[in-house]
Amino acid sequence: MDQVSHFKILIADDNAEIREFLAEIISTLGGTSVEASDGLSALQRARALQPDLILLDVEMPRMDGFAVCAALKTDPATSRIPIIMITSLSALHDRVKGIEAGADDYLTKPIEVTEFTARVKSLLRFKKLNESLESAENVVFSLARAIESKDKYTQGHTERVTAYALGLGNALGCPAEELTSLRQGGVLHDVGKISVPDYVLNKPGRLTAEEFDIIKQHPVTGFTICSPMKSLAHTLPCIRWHHEKPNGGGYPDGLKGREIPRVALILAVADVYDALTTKRSYKEAMPQAKALAILNEEGDKGGLDAGFVKKFIAEVLPRP
Repeated sequence: MDQVSHFKILIADDNAEIREFLAEIISTLGGTSVEASDGLSALQRARALQPDLILLDVEMPRMDGFAVCAALKTDPATSRIPIIMITSLSALHDRVKGIEAGADDYLTKPIEVTEFTARVKSLLRFKKLNESLESAENVVFSLARAIESKDKYTQGHTERVTAYALGLGNALGCPAEELTSLRQGGVLHDVGKISVPDYVLNKPGRLTAEEFDIIKQHPVTGFTICSPMKSLAHTLPCIRWHHEKPNGGGYPDGLKGREIPRVALILAVADVYDALTTKRSYKEAMPQAKALAILNEEGDKGGLDAGFVKKFIAEVLPRP
Protein backbone atom coordinates (compact mmCIF):
# COMPACT_ATOMS: atom_id res chain seq x y z
CA MET A 1 0.00 0.00 0.00
CA ASP A 2 1.32 3.46 -0.95
CA GLN A 3 3.56 4.82 1.87
CA VAL A 4 1.59 2.84 4.51
CA SER A 5 2.44 -0.63 5.81
CA HIS A 6 1.83 -2.88 8.79
CA PHE A 7 -1.54 -1.33 9.56
CA LYS A 8 -4.37 -2.70 11.68
CA ILE A 9 -8.04 -1.76 11.29
CA LEU A 10 -10.90 -2.32 13.71
CA ILE A 11 -14.18 -3.23 12.00
CA ALA A 12 -17.20 -2.55 14.21
CA ASP A 13 -20.49 -3.74 12.71
CA ASP A 14 -23.26 -6.03 13.97
CA ASN A 15 -23.56 -7.61 10.52
CA ALA A 16 -21.13 -10.54 10.18
CA GLU A 17 -21.30 -10.51 6.35
CA ILE A 18 -20.27 -6.85 6.20
CA ARG A 19 -17.40 -7.48 8.63
CA GLU A 20 -16.19 -10.34 6.45
CA PHE A 21 -16.51 -8.22 3.28
CA LEU A 22 -14.48 -5.34 4.76
CA ALA A 23 -11.89 -7.72 6.23
CA GLU A 24 -11.25 -9.18 2.76
CA ILE A 25 -10.67 -5.73 1.26
CA ILE A 26 -8.30 -4.81 4.08
CA SER A 27 -6.39 -8.05 3.56
CA THR A 28 -5.91 -7.28 -0.15
CA LEU A 29 -4.45 -3.92 0.88
CA GLY A 30 -1.86 -5.66 3.06
CA GLY A 31 -3.44 -4.91 6.42
CA THR A 32 -4.89 -6.94 9.26
CA SER A 33 -8.27 -6.49 10.89
CA VAL A 34 -9.94 -7.12 14.21
CA GLU A 35 -13.70 -7.20 14.66
CA ALA A 36 -16.40 -6.09 17.08
CA SER A 37 -20.09 -6.89 16.77
CA ASP A 38 -21.48 -4.20 19.10
CA GLY A 39 -20.66 -0.70 20.22
CA LEU A 40 -19.37 -1.47 23.70
CA SER A 41 -17.02 -4.17 22.39
CA ALA A 42 -15.80 -1.73 19.74
CA LEU A 43 -14.98 0.85 22.40
CA GLN A 44 -13.15 -1.68 24.56
CA ARG A 45 -11.15 -3.13 21.66
CA ALA A 46 -10.20 0.28 20.31
CA ARG A 47 -8.78 1.26 23.69
CA ALA A 48 -6.98 -2.04 24.19
CA LEU A 49 -5.61 -2.58 20.67
CA GLN A 50 -4.97 1.01 19.47
CA PRO A 51 -5.73 0.27 15.78
CA ASP A 52 -4.54 2.53 12.99
CA LEU A 53 -8.09 3.11 11.74
CA ILE A 54 -11.63 2.32 12.91
CA LEU A 55 -14.56 1.45 10.63
CA LEU A 56 -17.61 2.18 12.74
CA ASP A 57 -21.20 1.24 11.98
CA VAL A 58 -23.83 3.62 13.34
CA GLU A 59 -26.65 1.24 14.27
CA MET A 60 -25.22 -1.30 16.71
CA PRO A 61 -26.48 -2.93 19.90
CA ARG A 62 -25.35 -1.91 23.40
CA MET A 63 -23.94 1.43 22.18
CA ASP A 64 -24.48 3.20 18.88
CA GLY A 65 -21.66 4.36 16.64
CA PHE A 66 -22.13 8.05 17.41
CA ALA A 67 -21.64 7.41 21.13
CA VAL A 68 -18.60 5.19 20.48
CA CYS A 69 -17.05 7.81 18.20
CA ALA A 70 -17.59 10.62 20.72
CA ALA A 71 -16.10 8.53 23.54
CA LEU A 72 -13.00 7.67 21.49
CA LYS A 73 -12.44 11.22 20.28
CA THR A 74 -12.64 12.69 23.78
CA ASP A 75 -10.14 10.18 25.19
CA PRO A 76 -6.53 11.38 24.71
CA ALA A 77 -5.41 7.76 24.31
CA THR A 78 -7.61 7.23 21.23
CA SER A 79 -8.43 10.72 19.96
CA ARG A 80 -5.87 10.58 17.13
CA ILE A 81 -7.19 7.31 15.64
CA PRO A 82 -9.08 8.15 12.41
CA ILE A 83 -12.69 6.95 12.31
CA ILE A 84 -14.85 6.26 9.25
CA MET A 85 -18.56 6.06 10.06
CA ILE A 86 -20.29 3.50 7.83
CA THR A 87 -24.08 3.42 7.73
CA SER A 88 -27.18 2.89 5.65
CA LEU A 89 -28.47 6.23 6.92
CA SER A 90 -28.12 8.90 4.27
CA ALA A 91 -29.96 11.86 5.82
CA LEU A 92 -27.93 15.06 6.18
CA HIS A 93 -28.60 15.31 9.92
CA ASP A 94 -27.05 11.86 10.42
CA ARG A 95 -23.89 12.97 8.64
CA VAL A 96 -23.80 16.14 10.72
CA LYS A 97 -24.22 14.09 13.89
CA GLY A 98 -21.28 11.92 12.86
CA ILE A 99 -19.09 14.96 12.22
CA GLU A 100 -20.09 16.46 15.57
CA ALA A 101 -19.10 13.19 17.26
CA GLY A 102 -15.63 13.61 15.72
CA ALA A 103 -15.76 11.24 12.74
CA ASP A 104 -13.02 11.82 10.18
CA ASP A 105 -15.00 10.48 7.23
CA TYR A 106 -18.43 9.07 6.36
CA LEU A 107 -19.43 6.28 3.96
CA THR A 108 -22.92 5.08 3.07
CA LYS A 109 -23.88 1.45 2.50
CA PRO A 110 -23.69 -0.31 0.12
CA ILE A 111 -19.96 0.26 0.11
CA GLU A 112 -18.21 0.90 -3.20
CA VAL A 113 -14.82 -0.82 -3.06
CA THR A 114 -12.80 1.75 -5.00
CA GLU A 115 -14.07 4.68 -2.94
CA PHE A 116 -13.62 2.76 0.30
CA THR A 117 -10.03 1.85 -0.60
CA ALA A 118 -9.15 5.43 -1.49
CA ARG A 119 -10.53 6.80 1.76
CA VAL A 120 -8.81 4.19 3.89
CA LYS A 121 -5.47 4.89 2.21
CA SER A 122 -5.91 8.63 2.65
CA LEU A 123 -6.70 8.41 6.35
CA LEU A 124 -3.85 5.99 7.04
CA ARG A 125 -1.41 8.36 5.34
CA PHE A 126 -2.86 11.24 7.36
CA LYS A 127 -2.40 9.30 10.61
CA LYS A 128 1.21 8.53 9.71
CA LEU A 129 1.85 12.22 9.08
CA ASN A 130 0.24 13.15 12.40
CA GLU A 131 2.43 10.64 14.19
CA SER A 132 5.57 12.13 12.66
CA LEU A 133 4.44 15.61 13.72
CA GLU A 134 3.67 14.36 17.21
CA SER A 135 7.17 12.86 17.41
CA ALA A 136 8.67 16.21 16.45
CA GLU A 137 6.57 17.97 19.09
CA ASN A 138 7.69 15.48 21.71
CA VAL A 139 11.32 16.22 20.88
CA VAL A 140 10.71 19.95 21.35
CA PHE A 141 8.87 19.46 24.65
CA SER A 142 11.63 17.18 25.88
CA LEU A 143 14.17 19.79 24.84
CA ALA A 144 12.31 22.45 26.81
CA ARG A 145 12.37 20.32 29.94
CA ALA A 146 16.02 19.44 29.45
CA ILE A 147 16.91 23.14 29.48
CA GLU A 148 15.88 23.31 33.14
CA SER A 149 18.60 20.81 33.98
CA LYS A 150 21.17 23.36 32.79
CA ASP A 151 20.24 25.54 35.77
CA LYS A 152 19.41 23.84 39.07
CA TYR A 153 17.54 26.96 40.20
CA THR A 154 14.96 26.83 37.41
CA GLN A 155 13.91 23.21 37.88
CA GLY A 156 10.12 23.14 38.11
CA HIS A 157 9.87 26.62 36.59
CA THR A 158 7.88 25.56 33.53
CA GLU A 159 5.36 23.59 35.60
CA ARG A 160 4.79 26.49 37.98
CA VAL A 161 4.52 29.05 35.19
CA THR A 162 2.06 26.82 33.36
CA ALA A 163 -0.09 26.44 36.46
CA TYR A 164 -0.06 30.19 37.18
CA ALA A 165 -0.81 31.06 33.54
CA LEU A 166 -3.69 28.60 33.32
CA GLY A 167 -5.07 29.88 36.61
CA LEU A 168 -5.04 33.45 35.30
CA GLY A 169 -6.41 32.38 31.93
CA ASN A 170 -9.33 30.65 33.60
CA ALA A 171 -9.93 33.63 35.87
CA LEU A 172 -10.08 35.86 32.79
CA GLY A 173 -12.48 33.49 31.01
CA CYS A 174 -10.09 32.62 28.19
CA PRO A 175 -11.52 30.24 25.56
CA ALA A 176 -10.18 26.72 25.13
CA GLU A 177 -7.78 27.67 22.32
CA GLU A 178 -6.07 30.31 24.47
CA LEU A 179 -5.86 27.91 27.41
CA THR A 180 -4.12 25.41 25.12
CA SER A 181 -1.69 28.17 24.08
CA LEU A 182 -0.96 28.91 27.73
CA ARG A 183 -0.54 25.24 28.61
CA GLN A 184 1.96 24.65 25.82
CA GLY A 185 3.51 28.09 26.10
CA GLY A 186 4.20 27.58 29.79
CA VAL A 187 6.36 24.59 28.91
CA LEU A 188 7.95 25.98 25.75
CA HIS A 189 8.44 29.69 26.48
CA ASP A 190 12.12 29.29 27.39
CA VAL A 191 13.04 26.58 24.87
CA GLY A 192 15.23 29.12 23.07
CA LYS A 193 17.59 29.19 26.07
CA ILE A 194 19.13 26.05 24.61
CA SER A 195 21.36 28.47 22.67
CA VAL A 196 22.40 30.47 25.76
CA PRO A 197 25.81 29.47 27.14
CA ASP A 198 25.81 27.92 30.62
CA TYR A 199 28.11 30.62 31.96
CA VAL A 200 25.44 33.20 31.16
CA LEU A 201 22.49 31.17 32.50
CA ASN A 202 24.32 30.32 35.74
CA LYS A 203 26.20 33.56 36.33
CA PRO A 204 25.95 34.44 40.03
CA GLY A 205 26.11 38.22 39.54
CA ARG A 206 24.60 40.89 37.32
CA LEU A 207 24.85 40.27 33.58
CA THR A 208 26.90 42.55 31.38
CA ALA A 209 25.15 44.36 28.54
CA GLU A 210 26.61 41.86 26.10
CA GLU A 211 25.42 38.91 28.18
CA PHE A 212 21.95 40.38 28.49
CA ASP A 213 21.85 40.79 24.70
CA ILE A 214 22.45 37.04 24.46
CA ILE A 215 19.58 36.36 26.88
CA LYS A 216 17.27 38.64 24.88
CA GLN A 217 17.66 36.41 21.84
CA HIS A 218 16.10 33.33 23.47
CA PRO A 219 12.49 34.21 22.47
CA VAL A 220 13.58 34.50 18.83
CA THR A 221 15.50 31.22 19.01
CA GLY A 222 12.50 29.47 20.56
CA PHE A 223 10.22 30.92 17.91
CA THR A 224 12.59 29.64 15.20
CA ILE A 225 12.66 26.15 16.71
CA CYS A 226 8.88 25.86 17.03
CA SER A 227 7.57 27.79 14.02
CA PRO A 228 7.96 24.94 11.48
CA MET A 229 5.35 22.92 13.42
CA LYS A 230 1.85 24.00 12.41
CA SER A 231 0.40 22.32 15.48
CA LEU A 232 2.27 24.84 17.65
CA ALA A 233 1.21 27.90 15.66
CA HIS A 234 -1.16 29.13 18.37
CA THR A 235 1.67 28.84 20.93
CA LEU A 236 4.19 30.98 19.06
CA PRO A 237 2.98 34.32 20.55
CA CYS A 238 3.74 32.99 24.05
CA ILE A 239 7.20 31.86 22.98
CA ARG A 240 8.24 35.00 21.12
CA TRP A 241 6.51 37.74 23.12
CA HIS A 242 6.40 36.69 26.78
CA HIS A 243 9.04 39.36 27.53
CA GLU A 244 7.22 42.16 25.71
CA LYS A 245 5.80 44.97 27.87
CA PRO A 246 2.64 47.08 27.42
CA ASN A 247 4.77 50.24 27.67
CA GLY A 248 6.94 49.12 24.75
CA GLY A 249 10.04 48.46 26.83
CA GLY A 250 10.21 44.71 26.32
CA TYR A 251 12.01 42.43 23.89
CA PRO A 252 12.67 41.08 21.28
CA ASP A 253 10.36 43.21 19.10
CA GLY A 254 9.45 46.17 21.30
CA LEU A 255 5.72 45.62 20.89
CA LYS A 256 3.39 47.96 22.73
CA GLY A 257 -0.11 47.83 24.21
CA ARG A 258 -2.59 45.87 22.16
CA GLU A 259 0.11 44.79 19.73
CA ILE A 260 0.94 42.13 22.32
CA PRO A 261 -1.40 39.10 22.25
CA ARG A 262 -3.34 38.46 25.44
CA VAL A 263 -1.78 35.02 25.97
CA ALA A 264 1.72 36.56 25.98
CA LEU A 265 0.67 39.18 28.55
CA ILE A 266 -0.85 36.48 30.76
CA LEU A 267 2.27 34.33 30.53
CA ALA A 268 4.44 37.34 31.37
CA VAL A 269 2.67 37.84 34.70
CA ALA A 270 3.11 34.17 35.59
CA ASP A 271 6.75 34.15 34.49
CA VAL A 272 7.71 37.28 36.44
CA TYR A 273 5.98 36.11 39.62
CA ASP A 274 7.77 32.76 39.54
CA ALA A 275 11.12 34.44 38.87
CA LEU A 276 10.61 36.74 41.86
CA THR A 277 9.55 34.06 44.32
CA THR A 278 12.17 31.40 43.54
CA LYS A 279 15.89 31.29 44.18
CA ARG A 280 18.12 31.94 41.19
CA SER A 281 21.89 31.91 40.70
CA TYR A 282 21.93 35.71 41.03
CA LYS A 283 19.43 36.20 43.90
CA GLU A 284 17.50 34.69 46.78
CA ALA A 285 13.77 34.00 46.63
CA MET A 286 11.67 37.01 47.59
CA PRO A 287 8.94 36.89 50.23
CA GLN A 288 5.51 36.92 48.64
CA ALA A 289 4.63 40.37 49.99
CA LYS A 290 7.66 41.93 48.31
CA ALA A 291 7.00 40.04 45.07
CA LEU A 292 3.40 41.28 44.98
CA ALA A 293 4.56 44.85 45.57
CA ILE A 294 6.89 44.55 42.58
CA LEU A 295 4.13 43.02 40.44
CA ASN A 296 1.82 45.94 41.26
CA GLU A 297 4.62 48.42 40.58
CA GLU A 298 5.30 46.82 37.20
CA GLY A 299 1.58 47.00 36.42
CA ASP A 300 1.49 50.68 37.27
CA LYS A 301 4.57 51.40 35.12
CA GLY A 302 3.34 49.35 32.16
CA GLY A 303 5.92 46.61 32.53
CA LEU A 304 3.03 44.17 32.98
CA ASP A 305 -0.67 44.41 32.22
CA ALA A 306 -2.09 46.10 35.34
CA GLY A 307 -5.51 44.47 35.06
CA PHE A 308 -4.00 41.01 34.70
CA VAL A 309 -1.76 41.61 37.72
CA LYS A 310 -4.75 42.54 39.88
CA LYS A 311 -6.70 39.50 38.67
CA PHE A 312 -3.70 37.25 39.29
CA ILE A 313 -3.25 38.46 42.85
CA ALA A 314 -6.96 38.43 43.68
CA GLU A 315 -8.02 35.13 42.14
CA VAL A 316 -5.02 32.93 41.37
CA LEU A 317 -2.52 33.21 44.22
CA PRO A 318 -3.26 31.54 47.54
CA ARG A 319 -3.69 33.91 50.42
CA PRO A 320 -0.49 34.34 52.47
